[in-house]
Amino acid sequence: MSVTRTAARSGAVIAASSGLLATAFAPSAHAIAGDGSNRLAKDVATAPAVQVANDARLNIESKAVKVTPAPEPEPEPVVETTTEQVTATTAAAEAEPATPDYASDGSIGAQAVSIAMQYIGIAYAYGGSSPATGFDCSGLVKYVYAQLGVELPHSSSSMVATGYQVSSPIPGDIVWTQGHVSLYAGGGMVVEAANYGSPVRYTEQWQDYAVYIRPY
Repeated sequence: MSVTRTAARSGAVIAASSGLLATAFAPSAHAIAGDGSNRLAKDVATAPAVQVANDARLNIESKAVKVTPAPEPEPEPVVETTTEQVTATTAAAEAEPATPDYASDGSIGAQAVSIAMQYIGIAYAYGGSSPATGFDCSGLVKYVYAQLGVELPHSSSSMVATGYQVSSPIPGDIVWTQGHVSLYAGGGMVVEAANYGSPVRYTEQWQDYAVYIRPY
């Protein structure tokens, strides 16, 4: 390969037969003498010829960079909820108020308590004697025992004359005081429709000097 060198007053061009072209410009005629501008043209003119092979290639080596991605966050543990658990939770939320457990021994009195437990939460209604209308104190006791074939009057004052009185109550006995009756549930607890604004409830016996009546 040959290189032709040509120097001109305004600049210098180096042309290679392989197609590689480099151009350098010398200062113009208006350049101030002595500032070193004319020196560039002279250097270009006297530069040695550069020979480059026709099939020359420029190889640039590059090393692959391996990037390790950040670890993905671990997923939150999935807690499986069974249908039984959902049903139990829903039932517990809807059961207001909760009905206490009561183990019946099969006697008439114990059966009466079990029946009364089903109506906990029913509203108090003066003169009421059914779940549909609500209960007053004697209405609840009358309704419960009617399910067992025992007829009682709808009056607390009249109930004191039914059945017979006992000194120690068992579940199902009527707890009587002037103007109010409740159903003894054992362990010092009663089921009662106490007064307006208080639904049927399972609570501690609060009646003092009560008379216990066994109606069957």
